[in-house]
Parts: sequence; structure tokens; C-alpha cells
Amino acid sequence: MRFVIIDLGAIHIHSLRELKSLAIQIELTNSIVVRKLKTRVIAVAPMKTMGLDYIEVSSLRSGYRLLVAPMERVIDMLGAKRTIVLDPYGERDLRVEDLEWAEAVVLGGVVDRTPIKGITTLLRNTGLPWAPTMRITLRGSILGVPSEINNVAAILIKALEVGSLENAIKEIQPKRDAIVRASAEIPRLLKSLGRSPSIEDLVEIYKSLGTWLNLDSIGMMRALIRCGRRDLASIWREKIIAGEIISEKPGQAVLGFARS
Repeated sequence: MRFVIIDLGAIHIHSLRELKSLAIQIELTNSIVVRKLKTRVIAVAPMKTMGLDYIEVSSLRSGYRLLVAPMERVIDMLGAKRTIVLDPYGERDLRVEDLEWAEAVVLGGVVDRTPIKGITTLLRNTGLPWAPTMRITLRGSILGVPSEINNVAAILIKALEVGSLENAIKEIQPKRDAIVRASAEIPRLLKSLGRSPSIEDLVEIYKSLGTWLNLDSIGMMRALIRCGRRDLASIWREKIIAGEIISEKPGQAVLGFARS
């Protein structure tokens, strides 16, 4: 992977606040990628448009390259014939082998407080209709996969280092994303018990989720609340958090009830 390319084809839809966030994410991406892989980060805008001056200042400040040209022309100029586009609604799941094969990976440079579904697909269809689109998934779902550009780039780099996308996601995953995914998994796991869950059951669920999510005991409580089980969250807070009866590392969680 020689290039991480940020597609700024939708930069005109951003508010000033979103432009600031976008610039920060690209700068963080550049620092991560250059430090780890010596790969170049290039931001590409198809034309001069509103908001681009903010990114120009950012590129001068942090050292990534900004090009104003059609995406396909940039890809040709770079000689990156093996290019993939990351898209949450891509054609298939990304694999480590794809990253090893690719010369360039294109990320959608979109930061909006109300995400627009399909915007990355639209950018790809407009600029690189021939490039395969792939999605980063975690056990079959995009839920729990970070969406920030810098976090996505960090996952790509870590996956190449450790040879596993799942392990890379767990290491990079912000706790809020782990909580969102855990809150989706917990109802299914509770239903599979076929009975009212005990504290031991909750600990086992926590241990299981903690093997692939960046989940701590506080995150487990918040996930229980998020999925509508405040009753279980109260039990968890009383028995686990207040009582400190398990290890903070889910993979090593052990019940240790204190005697009264």
C-alpha cells in the first residue's frame, strides 16, 4: 500500500465545524501513516470549491499533499493500477490480502454530523467507476467499525502489521463504537440463554464480547442500558463495578465474590 488517498469530492457539503474536523482527521491520518508505513497521504479534490482553502492550509501545516484534479487522472499520475475504494456499502468485505495487493486505498473524505448514506459510493461511481469497493466489517457487520478517517487508516496499518482485521479493529476501536456493537449483540446472547440471566451469565457474556470488542466493565454497563436492560445494568453496577469482582480484562474475567 503506497498511497492512502482521501477523496474530497463532497467537500462542498461540509459546514465550517465539519471542515475543521475533516482537516484534523486528515492530519492525524498523515501522522499515523507516515510514521508506520512511510506511505504517502494524498487528498484529492476534483475542482476548486468552497471549503477547499481550509484543507489547503491544513496540508501546508501537516505535510500531506493536496491535488486538485479528477480522481482518475490522479490515479494514473501515481501509477496506482491496483486501487481499491473503501465504502461501508461496498461490494464485499475487505481482507488483509486485499491490502497487501493494493497500491492505493481510497477513503471518502466525508465528515457530517448526519451521515449521508451512499455518498462514498456516489464519489466512487463518479471518479473511479472501475475500482472495486470493499467494506471493513467486524464479524459480518459494519456496526462497531470506526468511521473516522484517521481510525480507518490506523486499522489498515495495524491489520497489515498483525495480519488480522478483527484484531486491528479491536485495538483501534473507540469505546463508544464497542458499546454500540455490544448493545446490538447482548439481546441475542440473552435470548439464547432461555432463562433469566444471572450475574454469572452476564460475566460470561462480557468475557465473550471482550475477546473481539474494546469493551471494559463500564462499557458493558452502558451497553446494557443502551439495549434497554437497565435492570441488568443496575445489577452489573452493583455486583461488578462497585464490588470489583472481576478483572478489567474481559478475556481474563473471573468471578470473585467477596464474603460478607
